[in-house]
Amino acid sequence: MDPIVVLKGALPPILAALLFVSLAGVRLLPLAMALGLYVAHGLLKGWPTLPHELWSNPNGTEWLLWGVVAAGLVSLLEHVRILPQKVAPVAAVLVAAATVWLELSKLATRWTSTEVLLQVGGGGVVVALMALVARASIVRAPVGIASAVVWSTILSLDSVLLTLASSAFLGQLCGAVAAAVGAAAGTVLWRKPFALTAADGTWIGVAHGGFVLAGKHLADLGWPAAAVAMLSPCALLLLRGGLAKSPFGYVVGALLLVVGANAWFVYELIEPMLNPSYGPR
Repeated sequence: MDPIVVLKGALPPILAALLFVSLAGVRLLPLAMALGLYVAHGLLKGWPTLPHELWSNPNGTEWLLWGVVAAGLVSLLEHVRILPQKVAPVAAVLVAAATVWLELSKLATRWTSTEVLLQVGGGGVVVALMALVARASIVRAPVGIASAVVWSTILSLDSVLLTLASSAFLGQLCGAVAAAVGAAAGTVLWRKPFALTAADGTWIGVAHGGFVLAGKHLADLGWPAAAVAMLSPCALLLLRGGLAKSPFGYVVGALLLVVGANAWFVYELIEPMLNPSYGPR
């Protein structure tokens, strides 16, 4: 891949996260992610269509972007205590469901009522679950950068799967979200301490679920790979006891569970490329 293209997708969220988190801590990370994702889309493919224009001419990828941005704004409201913590999980579920509905709105016009119920309704439930899982896993993780390391890796793995599933653009956008999380964690080198909160689980979970679902419906990610990639973060809730209290143990255990679950499907996608006879079909 052209290094310039990679930089266009990675630099905006990295710079935004480094600046905003350095100035005001983790509370501005959702805003940095949203800004970085928006600019990355603009540099890579052009500025996304505004939501009021997408109503009449929907685009799944652009609706996904706005859904992740909306999730970031919900998280920001929770960070600054405008959105009460008791209401925040409900808001996370609603923004996740709305993101899926809008993301699949164009495809849904071709589906039967049963398919809409299964694909849109089921997808909304699963992505909402991922938002709640992300929130819960961050709360249970050791204090510090451990959860940021784990979730940036999960999102990076999503990016790889999307790229291998014939959508480099979706992969780059997902990679932009991962870059924001990773860069924010890096600020611990000069601004201590740093730790994600449950509020960040909302936008992280919506991004993870939304991009994996896009891989299935808007790219060539098969159902088995999509299902495992989507649900693999649930394994984080299995980490308990002493392992969950040690930052190093938590990161190692989490990555073994999540990355290990996806390893076979990554191999299945890259194996044809390793074949000397591989080429355009």
